Amino acid sequence: MPKNNQMTDLRKMSVDDLIKTGEDKRAELFALKFQAVLGSLEQTHRINQIKKEIARIELVLSEKKREGQNVNKSVKADYNKAVEQADADGKKVREKQLKQLQDLQNNLQQPTEEAQADALAKATVTEAKGETK
Repeated sequence: MPKNNQMTDLRKMSVDDLIKTGEDKRAELFALKFQAVLGSLEQTHRINQIKKEIARIELVLSEKKREGQNVNKSVKADYNKAVEQADADGKKVREKQLKQLQDLQNNLQQPTEEAQADALAKATVTEAKGETK
């Protein structure tokens, strides 16, 4: 979504909605950082996107404050929900990474046709040398 449309949409929102959205974004940012620490964050660009969205919300709130609206309200975000969602997403990513790792190990352990041919050639040469002595 273009930034101009985002700002227009934010300016249309009420102060309560802006505060709630900002707290939700902060909870989401916390959860993404949590995932990043665990090493299960695939979309690392989302951290910067969320930070920018929070900054836009804060900008609109400061504009509304200058207009004389009361923006000193407190809304408690549900961090537990955000962390649980991040944990569930992280588990999926870790399972995917584990499967990829296992597939890679299986591919490395299975000898290729070329490796088998080389081993057969070496065995034949070794056997031939043993017969000539």
